[in-house]
Amino acid sequence: MTEPRKKVLVVDDDEMLRDLAADILSAEFEVQTAKDGQEGWEKAQAWRPDLVVTDLMMPRMHGYELCGLLKGKDGIPGVKIIVSSSKTFTTDVSQARAAGADEYLVKPYMPAEMLKLVRSLFGGAAPALAPEPEMAVTGRGAAPAPEELLARPAGNGRLPVYVRFWGTRGSCPTSNAKVAGYGGNTACVELRIGDTPFIFDCGTGLRELGDSLMAEFAGKPLQANIFVGHTHWDHIQGFPFFTPFYNPKNKFNIFSVHGAHGSLGRIFTQSMSLDYFPIPLTSLGARLGFVEMKGPVDLGAAKVSFQHLNHPGVCIGFRVETQGKVVTYLSDHEPFSKLGGVSDLSLRQDAEIAAFARGSDMVIREAQYTEAEYATRKGWGHATYDDAAKFALESGVKRMAITHHDPYHTDAMLDENIEYCRDLIRKGGGKTDCFGAREGMCLDI
Repeated sequence: MTEPRKKVLVVDDDEMLRDLAADILSAEFEVQTAKDGQEGWEKAQAWRPDLVVTDLMMPRMHGYELCGLLKGKDGIPGVKIIVSSSKTFTTDVSQARAAGADEYLVKPYMPAEMLKLVRSLFGGAAPALAPEPEMAVTGRGAAPAPEELLARPAGNGRLPVYVRFWGTRGSCPTSNAKVAGYGGNTACVELRIGDTPFIFDCGTGLRELGDSLMAEFAGKPLQANIFVGHTHWDHIQGFPFFTPFYNPKNKFNIFSVHGAHGSLGRIFTQSMSLDYFPIPLTSLGARLGFVEMKGPVDLGAAKVSFQHLNHPGVCIGFRVETQGKVVTYLSDHEPFSKLGGVSDLSLRQDAEIAAFARGSDMVIREAQYTEAEYATRKGWGHATYDDAAKFALESGVKRMAITHHDPYHTDAMLDENIEYCRDLIRKGGGKTDCFGAREGMCLDI
């Protein structure tokens, strides 16, 4: 009697790679496909595959979350998982395994390599460890209702829109006379649409933004939307020091995607546990809602979408469309073709990032290193000034603010580096207005 063929589910938002993997495996196995993590989870529950081959960076649900669900208490008993991704960071490999992956296959791969790995798993490889139990999302009250997420509608008149930089430094805050011009606080940008703040990242610059908002609103209720690209220290250090969080009149919606090892709320709860901070998140007075994005969100006066970036762990950028204007925030990102080498896949992925920003009135993006510095920092998840210039030429954006400055770069060094980037754009025939973001800089959109 012939043994039934093993069932393999391929989950990838890249149609070409999804079809390629299905073709490779269909000769020996029964294969189904899904175009993103959400569809993959739904098909897995219905079809009960023996193996899931999944990408990491996908819309609606990323691969880390899918792994956790598949190996969780309501998952598929005995299922094997191969994470297949072009992200080669050691962090992503270890996080994928912690989330439940049995193997990690780097794209692009040879067909024989994929087949060998699948055959070895079906030959009796030990299952991966299950992820840690999920902690409950905590905070004062439930997440705000959908109508509470809305910025004030534009109506018939155009709302004023501006960008203000509160933190422009990357990796680590710094303070001395040589960096005072560009500032020493870590990532925090305010996009103001009318009287509603849209805040991007919660680095140490968030503290001064909080003080400014407290003075501006002077006891009146404050509602704001906070978007977190990723939760490395330099992007969340200011969170506990944001004074509006301590006012029970205020409401905040904190947007990102599901973490590599648990919910967005869990990450912030842990970051304010008593081992790290004297006041737990549950003691904050304001009402906080943690919103894990599955796709674009419509906030009344603005529509916000996200794009996965190439940085260790889960990292996304944001595109805000408001009243015919577009602002795109991209931090942190190491070009795929620079990290993994030039290939059809890496060039497609880099083009996808440029397309995400195309049509922007302003792009706020990092460029942390010179080419000489990058030689010893490859794989750290950051770009160079050459990369930023190339991006400007490919995307054709109107204005580009370089931010996430290296903590060792003085004002004089940054002046030189920004001028170098501008010169590359001019020589390439581009028209993008490129400048260095400075703390306190405020620009109308």
